[in-house]
Amino acid sequence: MNRLKKLLDKHQIDYQSAKKGTAKGYLYSTQEEGKMDLTSSDLIIHTDQPKGKMVKVLFEPKAKLADSLTYDITAWSLPYAHGFEAIASKNKLRSLNTVKENTLINSVAVGAYAYISKWNSLEDATFLCALFQDNIVPRFSEKIFSIEGKSFERGALIILRNDNRNAEFDSKLIAIANKHQRSLTSVSTGFSDSGVDFGSYSVKPINKQKIAVLSGDATSSLSFGEVWHYFETQLHYPITNINADYFSDVTLHSYDVIILPSGSYRDALNKSMLEKLKKWMRAGGTLIAIGNALRSFADEEGFSLKEKKSDETEEVDNLTPFADRERKSVADLITGSIFKSTIDTTHPLGFGYKTSYFSLKLSGTSYQYLGKGVNVGYFDQSTKNVSGYAGSEAVKNVPKSLLFGEESFGNGSVVYMVDNPLFRSFWENGKLFMANAVFLLNSNTLK
Repeated sequence: MNRLKKLLDKHQIDYQSAKKGTAKGYLYSTQEEGKMDLTSSDLIIHTDQPKGKMVKVLFEPKAKLADSLTYDITAWSLPYAHGFEAIASKNKLRSLNTVKENTLINSVAVGAYAYISKWNSLEDATFLCALFQDNIVPRFSEKIFSIEGKSFERGALIILRNDNRNAEFDSKLIAIANKHQRSLTSVSTGFSDSGVDFGSYSVKPINKQKIAVLSGDATSSLSFGEVWHYFETQLHYPITNINADYFSDVTLHSYDVIILPSGSYRDALNKSMLEKLKKWMRAGGTLIAIGNALRSFADEEGFSLKEKKSDETEEVDNLTPFADRERKSVADLITGSIFKSTIDTTHPLGFGYKTSYFSLKLSGTSYQYLGKGVNVGYFDQSTKNVSGYAGSEAVKNVPKSLLFGEESFGNGSVVYMVDNPLFRSFWENGKLFMANAVFLLNSNTLK
């Protein structure tokens, strides 16, 4: 909600807090007519204002296309991009004159056994990285638990005093939490009312991961820029830039995580290099492949990733007139449309998410469910295009296909991200997936 407010402020779009009541209209989550109960924590954004036309564009559920031949994405609706519940009402809703702003102030709990913070937003990941900068050691819970009357979901950060034995621990932690407006819950014990205790194997330390990102001619400059921007300007966390041309000379064990932005790595990831990566993963490394980078692993020996192709075979007659070939080719393309997926929220890659996630699909390439590994995000049989243009042939391969998956290799793994969760840094709801992959996978030993 805070990110949405900043975006609206930047474009001088007015909004107010809602009055308690019920709104009826088009529900974005179901794409059907429905209703929503409103509280003062909800925002009302009227279209009857100077920037009303822009409001309609930003929140348009389904963009209208005059022609399928387009050079760019065709779906961008903010409720899907940001991941919040929204309703489009044709009636004017009651609103307050002001927007309720709350400044969160944590205080030191003398003698606290631990402090706990939720995990379900990019801001929580930025808070985690700030802890690393001050050498504060955090843990996270793989299971739901309740303690001293409060419940916490999977992924909740647990910061133990016993892991941080220095005199300035409390003051440093409180200062960081207040700066990032994260609410801390202090507890006097490590024994939960229900769920896991803090001494459980399911409460794991989070390492200060050493991250390398491939760049150069083999890499999409746009995808590399999105990854770089994510770590440098949002998480404020260091990464090492490695040119793919020299990847074979790199000492892989110098890094905990290697990210392959979308690109073509045919030369950089030959059979010898793939074997080196497997060995590195077995020792505990996490490899993250995004978009077209998955082609380097699809149908390769030792990897379970398989490209999904249409069952129908069409005889090629090559009789399509030259002037019509471009229009015919778009049937195989998806250049940026929204599909609803299912997320396994019990897997660390899905921590902080709901079971439904709207993904921006940027390619007509689809992959089968992983036969070996975990299908953390996937499109089921009933999946259909929610918004934007998708080619009639390409869309056939989306149902029963992979979105996000993890395949284990010894103590490490490879993470497949079919759709780019960092696209242009505007698909806000996808950004926590990357933080989960970097910090919550294969990060269970203190260094």
